[in-house]
Amino acid sequence: MRTAIFENNHQIWYPDAVCFCFNPQEITVQTNNTVTISIAANGKKYTDVRSSYSGKVYADISCYMRSFFSVDTSLLQSIRVSVTVSTSVDNFSFTTDSIWGAINIGEVFNAPRVVRWFRKFPFTFSLFVAEGATVRFRYDQNRYVTKNLSAGLNHINVAGLVPSAKDFAVIRLDEDLPASTFEYTFDNTFTPIGDGAVINRLVVGSSECGIYLRWIDRHGFYQYWLFQIGDNILQVSTNGELLYQTFSDNKYAYYGVSRQSKKMQKSIKACATLIDQDTFDMLSTLHTSPLIDLYHEGKWFPVRLATGTVNHLRKPLQDFEIEIMLPEIISQIL
Repeated sequence: MRTAIFENNHQIWYPDAVCFCFNPQEITVQTNNTVTISIAANGKKYTDVRSSYSGKVYADISCYMRSFFSVDTSLLQSIRVSVTVSTSVDNFSFTTDSIWGAINIGEVFNAPRVVRWFRKFPFTFSLFVAEGATVRFRYDQNRYVTKNLSAGLNHINVAGLVPSAKDFAVIRLDEDLPASTFEYTFDNTFTPIGDGAVINRLVVGSSECGIYLRWIDRHGFYQYWLFQIGDNILQVSTNGELLYQTFSDNKYAYYGVSRQSKKMQKSIKACATLIDQDTFDMLSTLHTSPLIDLYHEGKWFPVRLATGTVNHLRKPLQDFEIEIMLPEIISQIL
């Protein structure tokens, strides 16, 4: 939450420079006047008028932020939202980068992380780049190279960035390169090296058998994982109205023999075996994601997970199991 002076001797509290549209994004104004709040982005503009109560005006603009996103085009973008707060005495303007997601107590956004890079499948690495920040990358025993990325939420095509990587790649986010000589070894590469430096490690994996999923986590990042295939479950149910027929032959005759259409729901169990705590936390975001895709024959297909409870045991290594629900189909209709 940021603060500023409003109407000479009063204050205004307003959202941070980066915020999540599913968390409350409140504006509080010290004033006895009526306040008009204008919220604009992506060619849309909303106006919210509030009256003062006990010398303050309160407004939550998160619902307006959510309306700027589109399921088809912009969920994976950070949207620059412009806000103007005005009264008959003063006006104040600010901007904020809104992200499709939410952050919980104790979570860190854009924190350093270790990611499994599945080379045999499409893959991107999500990173939020602040204004003026510098992005550098390296792989294997090569030195850092600067990468120009626009400010905001980026989804980096790693295969296009470091196509020759064999063992690992590093994406580093910082403002100033420290005036020290780096030891280009595998172990020391991923140690934090000063204030403001974020070191992300991508470990190359060559597996190509299994179920490959991608999803949007609660921080607006794309996540990927290649799961081992488990049992297939087929649920068949009736669909539509009963169709009655009269049956007869040279021996039997029946009235009202009923037939009915069928629909089918197929689900596949999948598992990530013996993963560490950080990977388990990352995979757990599958259950809170509304958009999950399965990769098959060069295309992404929408799927969902069966509802259930995630039991996160505090063990060094454990299995993570899910049940993937394929789209329901009408197998035959009469």
